Amino acid sequence: MDAALIFRDALIHYREFMMTENEQTWLVSRYFPLGIFSRDAYLQNMHHHIEHEFFYLETGTAILELRNNVAEIHEGDIVFIEAGAEHCLRPAEGEFHYYALVFASSILGNELDPVYRAFESIKINTFLTVGEDIKNRLKHTAQLEKEKTFGRKLFLKSMLLDLLSYILDSKQYQIFSSLHENSRHSVSAVDTVIAYIKKHYREDIDAEDIFNSTNYSKSHFSRLFKEATGKSVTEYINGYRVEKACLDMIYTDKNITEVAMENGFNNVQYFSRVFKKIMKCSPRFYKKNARNVMVPSSFASVN
Repeated sequence: MDAALIFRDALIHYREFMMTENEQTWLVSRYFPLGIFSRDAYLQNMHHHIEHEFFYLETGTAILELRNNVAEIHEGDIVFIEAGAEHCLRPAEGEFHYYALVFASSILGNELDPVYRAFESIKINTFLTVGEDIKNRLKHTAQLEKEKTFGRKLFLKSMLLDLLSYILDSKQYQIFSSLHENSRHSVSAVDTVIAYIKKHYREDIDAEDIFNSTNYSKSHFSRLFKEATGKSVTEYINGYRVEKACLDMIYTDKNITEVAMENGFNNVQYFSRVFKKIMKCSPRFYKKNARNVMVPSSFASVN
């Protein structure tokens, strides 16, 4: 079957999945890339999306697979899933109910905004400890969204900012630059390289310079990076650039050439080849069809 048709069907399937009767959901808006929803079911196959996600398990027990790690989460747990992280969730036993606060970092401003820059400079802990007041506010905010209450978007953005402020105040994060101090350790070396890629992805990144900065041999660090991320360094760079390109195509009016050039691709034809390899559709098709939906990689990558 043609890749474009597969991708189109995937979008339809995902929209139907997200809009089950009596469950609150939302469609991503290019003007307001932030939403909250409440559900009893989660995608059980590995996927990722181009937005960040705060996941609050209100009731039940579930098995979370995040990158290459598996953990059991329980009632009251809150998990942060960063954009692009492969993950899935399935019930450990019985049923569960959760709330998800999902957002693109552009909701915090542009690259000159100090709020945006602060968020982009930190690595938030995966498993978070928050008070009952914040959990209750999450539930209240979801209810406001469900009831279409006037001013609900203000409440929603306030909820996100308060949650991020709480994380900073309780020091449940690391500053990426501080990871350099422990770069002799393999995990921190990988984190350091990832931080470098996220900071310089718009530029012409030289993979050799990355390898030389780690104090490991090229072959050894390549293996460590692959084990930690599931991708080679080049694949990770291209994947991150494509995810940022997807955000631009959803949330801006930039044409495809502008999107390619502003996300580290110096050649539009090369950008199109890489994009199609990762997303299984052309940039033009994605720009036309994916503006108002979030697309898990498991759907976009159907063969």
